[in-house]
Amino acid sequence: MRPFEGNWRGASGANNCRISDVSLGGCFVQTLATPTAGDETHVTITFGKDLSMTFAGKVIYVEPKMGFAVKFNELNDEGADAVRLLLEALGGRDEKP
Repeated sequence: MRPFEGNWRGASGANNCRISDVSLGGCFVQTLATPTAGDETHVTITFGKDLSMTFAGKVIYVEPKMGFAVKFNELNDEGADAVRLLLEALGGRDEKP
């Protein structure tokens, strides 16, 4: 699956980014500006022209000069179903990390 455009915001500020390896459990945020592992963050993923979704989560690990992995906070059943359908349509994964 190709990376998506998006942005993230946390204690250290907000930045545009590319988002890859999206699943129900989390994603990898490609950015040069990185937070600290354990930080709470919000990631907005833009799917095409008119659809974006924002997820709250926690930074699990940081790859310097590459980006960081985010584990999403638990989604309610309705939110998880919507994400699952979207990921299936886009050819993504629906398992949790």
